[in-house]
Amino acid sequence: MCTLITGNRSFGSLVGVTAHEMAHTWFQFLLATNEAKHEWMDEGFTSYISGWAMNDIFERNNPNPSANAYRGYIYLANSGKEQPLTTHADRYMYNEAYGISAYSKGQVFMAQLGYVIGKDNLKKTIKQYFKDWAFKHPTPNDFIRVAEKVSGLELDWYLTDFAQTTNTIDYAVKSVDEKTITLERKGLMPMPIDLKVIYNDGTTENFYIPLQMMRGEKPTSATIIKDWAWAYPTYSFETKKSVKNVQIDLVV
Repeated sequence: MCTLITGNRSFGSLVGVTAHEMAHTWFQFLLATNEAKHEWMDEGFTSYISGWAMNDIFERNNPNPSANAYRGYIYLANSGKEQPLTTHADRYMYNEAYGISAYSKGQVFMAQLGYVIGKDNLKKTIKQYFKDWAFKHPTPNDFIRVAEKVSGLELDWYLTDFAQTTNTIDYAVKSVDEKTITLERKGLMPMPIDLKVIYNDGTTENFYIPLQMMRGEKPTSATIIKDWAWAYPTYSFETKKSVKNVQIDLVV
């Protein structure tokens, strides 16, 4: 591989681009995805790995090195220009949509998968993916099957919604009535839910709501409650104490 890296940039930018290009050694070269059909696996996975590398090298201690990718993806989702990730690389209507889809949304795909199956399972998935598919030509289905085997969860829904549609993840707290909490799914893409509840007495409790079609749960120390079937737009449950505040966490 021969890579041209332009000058006249900051040191951080220079190191960042270098780290990104080095990461391509794994994603697209050793793991030789078709970058015309699945460019988001090439650029997105590389962006995810290089983001974590930069976080460690520069000791940034950022709990979410993919935050900028999330912002880019949210911008695209709200722009009206987004097309599904299954779009062929040279068939995007806008260059901007291609760039954000390949780099940012591809990176979010990986980061959000960590939210779904757990950070440790994601790390194991990436390592197993390399062991199983190095020097081969993996597809999105091949990657998600590795994640399923590692996590023990059903994940075809995740790949379908994230790559084949432009459905968005959007949840809200619809109401809080003493001890009864009602959540609402406003977007079309379902997710398991991590929830923090603050009670009137000042104590807190974390809850985890599995997604029914996952057929299981990620490793968690939170209180696991009844799963949520994706077809139902609302979900209610009761706590043991009166509730003051509810916070939904949808990002790893």
